[in-house]
Amino acid sequence: MFLDATKHNENVTDLANCKVGESVSVSGMIHNVRVTKWGGFIVLRKSRGLLQAVVSNETSKFFDEKGAEIAMNDLCREMAITLTGTVNEAKIKDPAAFYNTIEIAVAEVRVLSRPTTAEVVDMNALKFGDEETLLRYKFDNRQVTLRNPRDMAILKVQSTIARAFGEFLAANGFTQIFTPKIVSEGAEGGANVFKMDYFGKQVYLAQSPQFYKQIGVGVYERVFEIAPAYRAEKHATSRHLNEYISLDVEMGFIKGQEDVMTLEAALLRHIIAVVERDCAHELQLLNAVNPVLPEQVPAWKLSEVHEILFENNLCEADHRGEDDLAPEEERAICKYAFEKYGSDFVFVTHFPSEHRAFYAMDDPEDPSLTLSFDLLMRGLEITSGGQRMHKEADYREKMIRRGMNPDAFHFYLDTFKNGMPPHGGFAIGLERITACFLGIANVKECSMFPRDINRVAP
Repeated sequence: MFLDATKHNENVTDLANCKVGESVSVSGMIHNVRVTKWGGFIVLRKSRGLLQAVVSNETSKFFDEKGAEIAMNDLCREMAITLTGTVNEAKIKDPAAFYNTIEIAVAEVRVLSRPTTAEVVDMNALKFGDEETLLRYKFDNRQVTLRNPRDMAILKVQSTIARAFGEFLAANGFTQIFTPKIVSEGAEGGANVFKMDYFGKQVYLAQSPQFYKQIGVGVYERVFEIAPAYRAEKHATSRHLNEYISLDVEMGFIKGQEDVMTLEAALLRHIIAVVERDCAHELQLLNAVNPVLPEQVPAWKLSEVHEILFENNLCEADHRGEDDLAPEEERAICKYAFEKYGSDFVFVTHFPSEHRAFYAMDDPEDPSLTLSFDLLMRGLEITSGGQRMHKEADYREKMIRRGMNPDAFHFYLDTFKNGMPPHGGFAIGLERITACFLGIANVKECSMFPRDINRVAP
């Protein structure tokens, strides 16, 4: 027996390109069924959204898994079916209908499989008294509630963001790498690492691929990765996840952190364009407005942001002199930047050295500060990045000053002992940037199966 590898699944035909009057065969899941005196409607769920099929009592036939004829009343939600029929012109008003200019006049329906429970979750009726209860129900039953068109749309946009991220970087000389997530030391340090036993040795889940992507710069000059990252932070907020997807970038032979910021701006401009082009249906369904990223992106030092917000009385508290941005500052400076400069994005630079990871390059003009940045989008931090140190002596001096043991990082320091170019990079949280794109308040809705302090299932 031989497999004919030249053939592929013909069920992926793009129905949007079908012509009126054309005969088609379409497979999908029944999203809804409505029976009328003259026939009715079958709403089929496809990967991009919903497709409407019209049934006639006179011409439509139905068959079960064994080929026996059945009635339309025997169909139910979440059956897998194949229907054949003719493409007709239509004007579908349901915003969840991806195919809103055509419908299928059904000739035949064949059932492929059926749910085994009589209480199939109704994705069309997920309504509760408050948002918290609704989200808890959705996450508890995520394996099924993901079939809701709104949730499908969120993750479709997320998929497009990740695809555009990789496409842009590959086209600009970056090599995709794949780094380990079981590590001997946490890249960010601190207590927010998950410890685990590894054949009698204590190891950790990676907070970041930072060490490995820097090593990758010494090999390929420009690298990127799309992979999970883990933070053992005891929070249950709408802004955080304990496991998330990190979009990581590192590039060599930079002149300064501005090179890294410029690259990220160009990358985001590409992502915005691709989402606008490929996700128009999802944006409309979610009532989302694509973000604005002007050619000149606002960029202020942390101290300048504190001053701007204080002088314009834009925050309730006086945050001048603080080592980071408070959440109310993130929201306020983004609102200020949009109103004054028409930008949904703000770069904030020069964070204090003692509050940044040890590998951050200190500013030669003021060593108490770092050549590092955060990128804020619509009131939320989506990126941390900056220039890294690239000399072994600088690493050893800073580690000792911080009470770290350089010997515990020997493989990492060997990278610099053997020579490294000036380099820098950044990381974007995929769930956060998706939430910001779509105006979603809880970042957990942008995770297929969210993990936080209270949830490890499903």
